Amino acid sequence: MDGNELRYLLKVRDDISQAMKDPRFPPATHRDGDLRMFAVTAIWVLGVERAPRGRRIQRVCEVMGLDNRQFWQLIRSDLPRYEPRRKSWDEGGCVVMLPRAKRPCGRAMASGFNVTNPVDGTWELTSYCLRHREEARAALAAEERRQQAGVPEPLPNTGGLLPCYLPWDWMKNYTKADSSWKPPKVGIRADDWPVLARVEMADPTPPRFKVVLGGVGHEPPGLEEADDAIPPSLQLITAASEETTSHE
Repeated sequence: MDGNELRYLLKVRDDISQAMKDPRFPPATHRDGDLRMFAVTAIWVLGVERAPRGRRIQRVCEVMGLDNRQFWQLIRSDLPRYEPRRKSWDEGGCVVMLPRAKRPCGRAMASGFNVTNPVDGTWELTSYCLRHREEARAALAAEERRQQAGVPEPLPNTGGLLPCYLPWDWMKNYTKADSSWKPPKVGIRADDWPVLARVEMADPTPPRFKVVLGGVGHEPPGLEEADDAIPPSLQLITAASEETTSHE
């Protein structure tokens, strides 16, 4: 083994170490799989096994025991997007403040819709009970006016990790995983995103309201459609090294 080969393998080790320590990866779940281990396995397949182009993603899925559905489900979990803060159990229910009790109503939700922050475009699901129907109507009308006037596009705060570690055409694979997904204006790579305090104004769009975030309702493409080609402008970069190297 010559010096160049040793440096190359040490960089592969550093890339794996960085992925293992990256706090942005979500915990492994039964539904979405283990995104961190997918990245680590792919780095190994690219850098150590050096699987040929056209066989790389298939080899990663083989090592991890992923079928076609599980693979695309894993890719969907990494879609670059904004997601609202998860509410704790005591924050659920009707949001209308009770003046005497000086607390939110908290009764079970009868209606709910997304309410947008007009400053940064972030949103969260807001709930109203049957008793506070009038307050719900007023809040919904206000949200419609905000949407018609145009609200900022919220900066993504979730996903975009795979492009940070793997030099594949993730724009294409994200689109294959969910045809309704639109890339953020700030790009698909989480390492390139600015802080959430900065936003870009979006063009006015018709009101869109969601009660819950649902899954993708179409059949996933075949695993053979996953593209492991390296886009000309995307290379594997690590913060620990000044060198830019593609795993080939």
